[in-house]
Amino acid sequence: MTGWDAAGATTPEQTTGGCGPECEQALGRLFAYVDRELEPGDADQVRQHIEDCRPCLDEIAVETMLKELVKRCCQDKAPADLRVRIHAQLTTLKVTRPL
Repeated sequence: MTGWDAAGATTPEQTTGGCGPECEQALGRLFAYVDRELEPGDADQVRQHIEDCRPCLDEIAVETMLKELVKRCCQDKAPADLRVRIHAQLTTLKVTRPL
């Protein structure tokens, strides 16, 4: 039994209007689906749902576009010495005495 089944999801035919339990299940797994982190069975169920449900399809389109935008805009590299400075801070032992 997949996580989808365990959560009591309904079939797309049972959900009318695009805002039922099936939508809640799909939207709850949206980020994992976009990031390709779902098990194959769960991914297939989310994919089938968004093919049949326009509101969820629209939501996943927005999330996918947002992810691509962030990916394009956030490509700055940290300074080369940052790793060394962080390591030095993490390995410095600080001793404090109670007053």
